[in-house]
Amino acid sequence: SLSQSQHANDASERQKFGGIEACAFVSNLPFDVDETEIYTFFPNARSIEYLKDRRGKFKGRALVEFDSKRAALEAQTKSGEEIKGRPITVAPPKAECLKAGFGSSTDNKVNTRPTQSGNSLKGKISERPEGCNVVFVAGVDKDVEDEHMHNLFKDCGEISEIRWIFDRRSGVFKQCGCVEFKEEEAVDRAILKAGSMVLGRPIRINFARPKGSRR
Repeated sequence: SLSQSQHANDASERQKFGGIEACAFVSNLPFDVDETEIYTFFPNARSIEYLKDRRGKFKGRALVEFDSKRAALEAQTKSGEEIKGRPITVAPPKAECLKAGFGSSTDNKVNTRPTQSGNSLKGKISERPEGCNVVFVAGVDKDVEDEHMHNLFKDCGEISEIRWIFDRRSGVFKQCGCVEFKEEEAVDRAILKAGSMVLGRPIRINFARPKGSRR
């Protein structure tokens, strides 16, 4: 369990971005959903906490923290939209969820978006999948170009492909994408770039999971 000081630090960090009002409770998520897919669906998210049962199994629910209260409210308008063919529910955080301490623990938190004040991630990077040679980047500026990624990762290893992600229906850039390297070792170096400033924005970086893998 976390110490009182750890709880206080986490609460203080959340307060900077609008407190619990800057969060949304997301349910009916596919059990095999990947954090990459959640960040793609919510471009302004800064952290995800998965709700699990006593046996540690994911229950299709998560608390998603955003950059601001406004971003959290906008996220709620996406309730009913689908992730992997499953309509999700996006609502204000449930009282019972908060009473249980969900939202104050870092145990289930993954890939917290870095703040402007530093380059380190407050939460956890997901475990690197076997054979992974791709990283997911999110929170990039809408004007980002391939060149920016090549400059950012120039000392990590040779990049073989950069794939930007667009909304299937509207074609709008979702301000995230995947960077594939020729060698697996490169992603271990690339992940250390999380929080780097690109076009004035701190970017999130996480390992991208191969299609069909389960969290």
